[in-house]
Amino acid sequence: MRHGVVVGLLCTMVLGGCVTGRHELSAPLTFEALAAPAVVRKVTVPDIDGSGVDVAYIDVGQGPVVVLIHGLGEHLGYWSENVDGLVRQGLRVVALDLPGSGRSGKPDLDYSMIQQAIWLNALLEIVVPETSVHLVGHSMGGQVALRAALLYRRRISSLTLIAPAGIERFTEAEVRFLKQGTSARALGEKDEDQLRAYHTRALYARFGEVAEHHLGERVRLRGSPDFAAYLRAVVRGIHAMLDGPVADELGALRDLPTTVVFGEQDALIPNPFLHPGPTADVADEARRLLPHAHVVLLPDVGHMAQIEASAAVDFLIVENVKRASAPMALESSR
Repeated sequence: MRHGVVVGLLCTMVLGGCVTGRHELSAPLTFEALAAPAVVRKVTVPDIDGSGVDVAYIDVGQGPVVVLIHGLGEHLGYWSENVDGLVRQGLRVVALDLPGSGRSGKPDLDYSMIQQAIWLNALLEIVVPETSVHLVGHSMGGQVALRAALLYRRRISSLTLIAPAGIERFTEAEVRFLKQGTSARALGEKDEDQLRAYHTRALYARFGEVAEHHLGERVRLRGSPDFAAYLRAVVRGIHAMLDGPVADELGALRDLPTTVVFGEQDALIPNPFLHPGPTADVADEARRLLPHAHVVLLPDVGHMAQIEASAAVDFLIVENVKRASAPMALESSR
């Protein structure tokens, strides 16, 4: 019973759902046809086996470089509500599809947090070489951002973490339990009604037009020839978050300007089955682990804060970039 609930919740995170008879009857969608807020480009970055993986990204605007890192099973289009606003605030915005997601390659390889941070840095070495960047990560992307900051501290100017994975801790027994509840087959078998029910309960406090659009994408992607490879990457991403904890290492980032944003109504953080309680509990843990950080709880907002409260999130990103540009922040990062 508990395994079924966990599988359903994980499906919520990665597959979405929609009203029966609307999206399900639409034409299948390929990953290449996913909506994006700007022209999508691709570069090839090295793989651990010496070959390469294509990484899709957008690069718009001028000014300090902000890098947007999406969450598990998402793609760069999940930042569509933020890109234009950040560019108008004088920022250069780079957003990517992490390997395994969106238009990027989906190799049968390791998707560990370290590997994803390496892929991210390899992209930045090509797109913005010798340039410091401000990392913004949502959910799993927040844990990737934390790992990247730990590995490549000298080139990271600030962190903005939105509903980040990596703050909440899990015991070894809890990790085993969560892993047992995930498989590509289980993730792919949920019908639209099941997916919509999980999606609306877990991801959003206010389900609107943008959320509906992404649900439609998710359902239609089932017809893509890359869907099985995508599901494989999603499962490995889930395992990677559990296997790659960062909480005990965050003291090394005490001099890095950091903002942590949670939706007060986030139904995924903390884990509702293993750690039932308010999101404020995890926000308090973020304050303990990152005592220098600016931690914000947004009222009436769920897990997808960058969509549900895009203006507030944009403001917090810009303010963190400004703090990082202050003389003291610049001096401390040298």
